[in-house]
Amino acid sequence: LHDRAGAELLLEGLQHLFPAIERMWADTAYRGLKDWLQKALSWRLSIPQHWWSGGTWMRADAEPPTRPSGFQVLARRWVVERTIGWLTTNRRLAKDYERLVETGEMLLYLAMSRILLRRLTRKER
Repeated sequence: LHDRAGAELLLEGLQHLFPAIERMWADTAYRGLKDWLQKALSWRLSIPQHWWSGGTWMRADAEPPTRPSGFQVLARRWVVERTIGWLTTNRRLAKDYERLVETGEMLLYLAMSRILLRRLTRKER
């Protein structure tokens, strides 16, 4: 099952559980999910991309803009990468060892609770 089709199965009916959600950010693999999200859940989908990945319009006699070299940060993409980095510092989440999905889900909740508690205790000092 492709990730996009799996996302539809996963997200179906969640607008009732999470009425405050209005927008989702996703990778370019989920481009086809945009229309479905709008119709089924009334959510908007934003896909961060570099300005050069979609092509640029310019005059025929103009010089094309220079593409920057090296690593370029995409807006909102770092949030996912950072969170995965936090989670994989926990040994049991570094690889998928679990037989049951419920066990993996419980370990995710435990890891995020640990991060939250660490932040709460740090702010009180």
